[in-house]
Amino acid sequence: MTNLDQDIQRPTALQKSRSAAKALSVTARKLRFSTSNRSNLYNAVGLRPRLVDRLFRWALISNTIFLLLLPNTLTILYFTIVASDQYRSEARFVVRTSTPAIGKDQLGKVSGLPSAKIVQDTQIVTNFIHSRAMLERLESDLDIRGRFSRKDVDFLARLEPDATYEEFLDYWDRMVKTSVSPSSGIITATVNAFSAKDAQDILTEVIRASEETINQLSDRIWKDVVTTAQTNLDHATQKLQEARQRMTVQRNETGVLTVESSSAMLSTLLTTLQKEKIELEQSYAVKLASISKNAPQMRVLAREIDSKQVQIDDLKKQIAGAASDTSPNLASISADFSSLQFEAQLAEQQFAASVRTFEQVQFISKQQLMYLDSFLTPSLPDEALYPRRGFWIGVIALGSVLVWSASIGLLVLGRNKFSG
Repeated sequence: MTNLDQDIQRPTALQKSRSAAKALSVTARKLRFSTSNRSNLYNAVGLRPRLVDRLFRWALISNTIFLLLLPNTLTILYFTIVASDQYRSEARFVVRTSTPAIGKDQLGKVSGLPSAKIVQDTQIVTNFIHSRAMLERLESDLDIRGRFSRKDVDFLARLEPDATYEEFLDYWDRMVKTSVSPSSGIITATVNAFSAKDAQDILTEVIRASEETINQLSDRIWKDVVTTAQTNLDHATQKLQEARQRMTVQRNETGVLTVESSSAMLSTLLTTLQKEKIELEQSYAVKLASISKNAPQMRVLAREIDSKQVQIDDLKKQIAGAASDTSPNLASISADFSSLQFEAQLAEQQFAASVRTFEQVQFISKQQLMYLDSFLTPSLPDEALYPRRGFWIGVIALGSVLVWSASIGLLVLGRNKFSG
């Protein structure tokens, strides 16, 4: 065969182009009539993707659905259709003491408690608000469990009706907030509820229950204070009675009502006797000039003078001088009376002070000593502050995009690593 014959039998470029076009047409027809299954598609063209590529594709689809589309869809549906409005009531108050009858110094002496605001009382109030005891008070007075577990409230925000107290306490901590200003001691309390009236009513009851609680804490102290004051009064009364009884016994034994009156009486008698003695002595001296001293009338006059002197000496002994146990003089009686009077005066003063303290303590113990002074009373909300729908939808959207982007980046890195 000649070279010319070989050139005739060899396909030309045009024939090759036509053959390629025919093959592509057949392939396109196969692709057009193939099923939607990706594997069949690859089989139709004679190709099959690697396992890494298939895993990456399914992971990409799953991440997009579960990390991007589903969270945002559920968030939009919940906050626009399901989420219930929550209203917030706020109050601000301080713990104060009131001592209307006893001054600050006297109150401290009687009870041992300072009359100024105590920081510990503020901490007691804030801890009591978040305690189970507060929930029990609110449940009995307001049926707070029923207000938080209403059926018209969305399932994520409401309290389960059969929730335990531990679960209820966790839920309550989310619905009530308290804060204390360190510089002023002002307590700020807020309560969230599913209606404006419920929020106001609950916060009002919280303040009232807290005020009652801090006053009940002082009841035991005041009971002890009243008991102590009563004991002191009884002791002072007994001492006063004993002092007065000793005074009575002393008067009966000595026959002296008062030293002053007895002394005045004895002084008057002594002065009278001395005056009469002087007159008798003058008469005796005048008569002695003309009459003998042995004359009967002179002897009578001398005996009268001696008698007056004996009476004067006896009166002087009664007033002062050497005394015996059987015949005490006025000086010794005065010393005893002075000691008894001093004891009686001290007993009277102690009794008067005990009576005054007991009356004051008894009066104060019946008063309300601790107050929660609300300068901002629980407010009635005009509009719901929660949930902040736009804010949370935006936060979830941004978070889901960031998580989705990070997961895609990790998937790309993993595919590149295993593909290499």
